[in-house]
Amino acid sequence: MTNLLPTPSRLSLSSNSQFTPQNPLKLHYSHSSRPSLPTKFFLLPVLCSKSTNSPAPSLRWVPEWADAVKERGKRKRRALYTPDDWRAHRSSSRHFRHLLSSLSSRVILSLVPPVFSLTAVAAALALYNSAVSLAWLPDFFPLLRASSLPYQLTAPALALLLVFRTEASYSRFVEGRKAWMKVVAGANELAGMVMSVRGNNCGADAGVRRDLLNYIMAFPVALKVGGDPFAAYIRD
Repeated sequence: MTNLLPTPSRLSLSSNSQFTPQNPLKLHYSHSSRPSLPTKFFLLPVLCSKSTNSPAPSLRWVPEWADAVKERGKRKRRALYTPDDWRAHRSSSRHFRHLLSSLSSRVILSLVPPVFSLTAVAAALALYNSAVSLAWLPDFFPLLRASSLPYQLTAPALALLLVFRTEASYSRFVEGRKAWMKVVAGANELAGMVMSVRGNNCGADAGVRRDLLNYIMAFPVALKVGGDPFAAYIRD
């Protein structure tokens, strides 16, 4: 231990007022001293969200069914609400109607695959622990237990994350809605200016005015679907 410490005779005062040893200690690293990892560690498949490996067809039928119903619901034409529609929306029997139509709700259908998966895992663990408790399995099978402390620590952070994400998504929706309303308002204003121009209602002036109105009406549609790879999806 004493041989590793530099003696005063080996120290020199440099211009930056720091003591540096003339013969610094060098550590030699040997590759043979590195601990070897087991070969099986590198043979484990690494899966990520972009992996092309898909689950078995028997495990995909629930998500595929939910996705098909959701996509059919998005293609439905949504008309403007009339006074009768608002009256039906405010009626006291709406809760019963919503309960009957819950199976066609896109929000509930989007929750079916994860809830189904978690319920299946929880049921399997409950059956396993019940079998171990009733001595239906050999003695070397352990009883699975988990502490609730990680859940208690992560639940508040997860709740805040969901709230912030919802607020951010709604703010983006509001910004997009404002931008689209500016386009619609500008088109209406320009169409009003074209219609207010005095001229001959029959002849060349009428044809030019009609063409301008057609171009103005086509501009929002072209802005919505023109040159977009998702044009067919937006049309639906």
